[in-house]
Amino acid sequence: MKRSAPTVLMVTQFYWPEIVGSAPYCTDLAEWLAREGWRVRILTCRPHYPEGVVPVQYRDGLLDRETRRGATIDRLPPWQPARRGALGRMLGEFAFLGRGLWALATGRVSRSDVVISLCPSVLAVVLGRLSCRWGGHHVAMVHDIQSGLASGLGMVGGSWLLRLMRALERWALNGTDGIFVLSENMRERLRNQGITTPIEVMPIWVDADLIQPVERTSGAPTTVLYSGNLGRKQALDQVIELAEVLQRRGSTLRVVVRGKGGEADRLMAEAANRGLRNIEFHPLVPADRFSESLAEGDVHLVPQDAATADFAVPSKIYSIMAAGRPFVATALPDSHLWRLQQQTGAFQCVPPGDADALADAVLALGADSRRREDLGARGRAFVVARHDKPVVLGGFEATLRKFIRVPIVKQPA
Repeated sequence: MKRSAPTVLMVTQFYWPEIVGSAPYCTDLAEWLAREGWRVRILTCRPHYPEGVVPVQYRDGLLDRETRRGATIDRLPPWQPARRGALGRMLGEFAFLGRGLWALATGRVSRSDVVISLCPSVLAVVLGRLSCRWGGHHVAMVHDIQSGLASGLGMVGGSWLLRLMRALERWALNGTDGIFVLSENMRERLRNQGITTPIEVMPIWVDADLIQPVERTSGAPTTVLYSGNLGRKQALDQVIELAEVLQRRGSTLRVVVRGKGGEADRLMAEAANRGLRNIEFHPLVPADRFSESLAEGDVHLVPQDAATADFAVPSKIYSIMAAGRPFVATALPDSHLWRLQQQTGAFQCVPPGDADALADAVLALGADSRRREDLGARGRAFVVARHDKPVVLGGFEATLRKFIRVPIVKQPA
């Protein structure tokens, strides 16, 4: 039975075929709504994240309009700065806003009665607000609180710029009908910044049917794995420091970093400068080998910067748990990950920036296969019950209909 629903426009800088960051979740959400009978349109950039390079097949613009799994995708060329620092990212976000407004003004993209915008960029929320018809409904999904991340990472040097970012966040987010965040900590942070719009917690989801536990290869060396985006907010210097401590202690653990991003070259150079022989860097594997790649890690790493932990949630934790693997996270007491550790009993937290504590935890798990199996089983059971895709996205659709006041009407399929 299909449900009646209006057209929904999703505004996001990131979408398929990008495979890290928020793109897979935007793609999942759009395709879920399309399967449930919604008419889904996407306003996004040509794929370019995280390296900042548009694939060859997208450069000529012939694929700027395409349809995939029921969703119509309109792509805009991203602005490519020569240097991809904080200023370059900011200018790229303004370029997306400007080109999106031009697409609306020229009629290439029509305004919609229902708009979902995705923020790691608050300017995507601004574009979403301007893409919504008068009297329509606009909700925002906040995966990163941009002002908090920028402040915590030292990307905004002056307090006036931070105040400006927070004022823009208040204006954009308070102009929506509802906001979805990833954790209670993020909801508290937004409330403290003066956001008064209704806020719902919509956690990250996983496809527990697609991501399955895979037995480790017999005889393979015990491996400590970081997999994902190699960016500043991931605080990956902690992985380099971990490898250095393990090497100094004479450990035989193998440290593997799989990913791509703006910090990749710097991290590899730092590992070489320190003479680390126990760390390897590899690209991400194709999506159809995702479970296999997660199984490579006997112990996974989830490093975080203490100053930014409440402004984002590392989505990789749910995939790791779905794969039945334990992880060690760097997190402070009362942070989201610390609370989740207490709730699930599926992983271990150590203080951020303490390489010896991180090494102690990793070595203890690496030496205890029975404990690894126990933690992995706890994590798998938790995500199947609480974070499986049908559970989370079904709840999101029901809440979305409440926000936009669209009843659920069953019709013949």
